[in-house]
Amino acid sequence: MAVLLCLILVVLYLRGGRRPVRLLQAPRRWNARRWRATAFFVGLVMIAVVLSGPADALARQSFSARTAQLIGLVMVAAPLLVLGAPQPRWRRLIGRPIQGHASSPWVPVAAYVLFNGAVGLGFVPAIYHATAEPGWPRELGQLAVVVLGYTFWSQVITQPPARCRLSHLGRVVYLFLSSAQLRILGLVLGFAPASFYSVPLVDQQIAAGILMVPGVLTDLVVLTVCLYLWLGQEDRRQPRRQRFQPRAG
Repeated sequence: MAVLLCLILVVLYLRGGRRPVRLLQAPRRWNARRWRATAFFVGLVMIAVVLSGPADALARQSFSARTAQLIGLVMVAAPLLVLGAPQPRWRRLIGRPIQGHASSPWVPVAAYVLFNGAVGLGFVPAIYHATAEPGWPRELGQLAVVVLGYTFWSQVITQPPARCRLSHLGRVVYLFLSSAQLRILGLVLGFAPASFYSVPLVDQQIAAGILMVPGVLTDLVVLTVCLYLWLGQEDRRQPRRQRFQPRAG
């Protein structure tokens, strides 16, 4: 099912990005448009591979492999899909105008709560055992985390011409709180005296290490970029404030 959905998304992405035919074609260059398309396709390929039969079978046998599968979906594949900026293409495909205004102020809050809640629920022992075997509960859960991961990263990665509702500083706080939750979850799993699941304790501890190191790597990278952009924005505003200050005397 994952491969079929990825192929459908590829077709929609390509059709939404078609441009009018020109008699004189400009030389092809690796501009932002091509880099975005590459990021989108790489994200889809990763989803198809991670959720394929052999990889998913390994994830069902090992708790640490399942944790790595989850982190790969929500911390690598989902941000790559957002970097591909598919929403403007899809809106163009269905005939809706591409607007440049930001989303509703409640969207970032809802995206944060739903995404982090879904990740936390995925480690609840009862839900872990319910989705351990192949079937529609597992496939539905995997699809849900990808969709929620995409929605989460859409709040911090801009898809032109639309703008993010959160400011650069708001995105820093947004990502810091999400990263803190993963670290706390990793600490709970890593320092537990016994396994919470029907797996060896060492397997749970490896999963904790995946959560605490590679699990927050994407958060830290994007957080650093947002912090840099915010500091640069403040530096540009400072001379402007000094320019408009009244002179004494």
